[in-house]
Amino acid sequence: MKKILKISLVLGIVLLAMNVYAVAVNFSLHNKFRQEKMISFGLEDKDQVKISIYDANDKLIHSENLAVDGKLVRSYDLNNFNEGVYYLVEESKTKITKYEVLVLNDSATIMSNPFSEVVKPSL
Repeated sequence: MKKILKISLVLGIVLLAMNVYAVAVNFSLHNKFRQEKMISFGLEDKDQVKISIYDANDKLIHSENLAVDGKLVRSYDLNNFNEGVYYLVEESKTKITKYEVLVLNDSATIMSNPFSEVVKPSL
């Protein structure tokens, strides 16, 4: 009985923490240190968002427009990418945010702090 109570308490705290995190962040990133070439992120918005991936020479590798109505989770498989530095760019009506992605051996690491962020002027 005590074991079930402990598990329930831990599960409740984890779910509460995840809910608070999801509400507080507009653009959440995952896969900080997993040993695979996969990156995932979540968007929480009600707008059109453009996601682009560039290499270190600013060559566009992938781009797509997403219609976000609430929450959206998106994953990208980077197994075909060579080792190096790449950039994930999220562009909305209000800002452009650029994240650095490191692809090394059998892993992809996305930095949680933006590499750059530009706020678009209001019209």
